[in-house]
Amino acid sequence: MDGVMQDAEMRLRPVELPGDAALAVPWYGDPDVMRLSEDTTEPYDEETVRRMYAWFLQRGEAWIIEVRTASGAWRAVGDVALTPDTVPIVIGVPEHRDRGLGRRVLRLVIEHARRLGWQKLRTKGIWVGNERSRRAFEAVGFSLVATGPDNAGRESWFHELAL
Repeated sequence: MDGVMQDAEMRLRPVELPGDAALAVPWYGDPDVMRLSEDTTEPYDEETVRRMYAWFLQRGEAWIIEVRTASGAWRAVGDVALTPDTVPIVIGVPEHRDRGLGRRVLRLVIEHARRLGWQKLRTKGIWVGNERSRRAFEAVGFSLVATGPDNAGRESWFHELAL
């Protein structure tokens, strides 16, 4: 995995296991995160988060999203992964949602995929209740290619981006 990617106020640093699993548990314990990403309010425990990160790292790359604080320190606020068939992103800290952070993260990940020589990015399916995520992906150039049930049977939007 490549190193850190960043812009002036935000950076993506590679997920480090096992420590980052504990860091992310509060995000995956937030009912809003779970409802929007998984259409459930059942939280993930640390072991589930660790397995999720390990799955992404076996198939691609995963990063912790950090924002620069007023003091200049970095604060972890979410995560993003890149695999051939999905680009999941979670902004786990509520005060950082709806501020364009997801779009900035996606732009960095898209540029990374281009540097790797990838031809296309896909979403595995964005649950139709997650309008915020759909808007973020479409704002950076993803196009809706299908609607229908995802692997869990939830009605979802499927997007692609040619690189």
